[in-house]
Amino acid sequence: MAVMIKGKIKKSYDHGKVIVFDDTYVEIQKGEIYLIAGRNAVGKSTLLRILAGVEQNEHNEYLRHFVNRNKISYMPSKLVYYPYMKLSDLILFYQTINKNFNATYAYDQLSLLSLKKDAVIRKMSEGKKKILAFLICLSFEADLYIIDEPFPNVDLLFDENFRKMIIERYTEDKTFIIATHQINEFEAVASKCLLIKKNKEIDVYDVEEVRRNEKKSLEIFIKNKMREE
Repeated sequence: MAVMIKGKIKKSYDHGKVIVFDDTYVEIQKGEIYLIAGRNAVGKSTLLRILAGVEQNEHNEYLRHFVNRNKISYMPSKLVYYPYMKLSDLILFYQTINKNFNATYAYDQLSLLSLKKDAVIRKMSEGKKKILAFLICLSFEADLYIIDEPFPNVDLLFDENFRKMIIERYTEDKTFIIATHQINEFEAVASKCLLIKKNKEIDVYDVEEVRRNEKKSLEIFIKNKMREE
């Protein structure tokens, strides 16, 4: 498969005192659905921000993007909205500022996600805001969708709808990268898993090969790998 992003990542915080990645190699291929796994504070969100181009890689020349930055749709873990907007205002806002935003798709998915177009964002629960963020992310006509922790504060009854939307959006020309602690909710649609390890390396696993060779679910396999560290 064609490569969308590849290269080395170097990232630290607090003037170099906290090293998250140290020339860590990562490769993202077209047409795959990736899960990002790892312990808390290991760098999952940092990796996604760098892949999305919203945070600087300290060695930018090491990480090559073969996907147009305008064709990347990113859902961050921390959401920022204009609180007094209605949901319909938000859809209109994105439609106005970005030609790749599909307002028709957004409106078509509202009932599936139990969202109302006249709902005021500040009155929505944190779970509903997460659902809204997921909808906005998938409403862009993108080649790469990067989704950070879609499930916190979300009723897990929506997980089937989330998977359904990803499957319907997926083509061999599109790639999804999803960071989540709840691997079992997404492993049914995932093809690859990237495990960020304590030693700052990233291991890549083929989901079907794990199931076939290890005779266990991806979730159990990844948990065992994390315990071994």
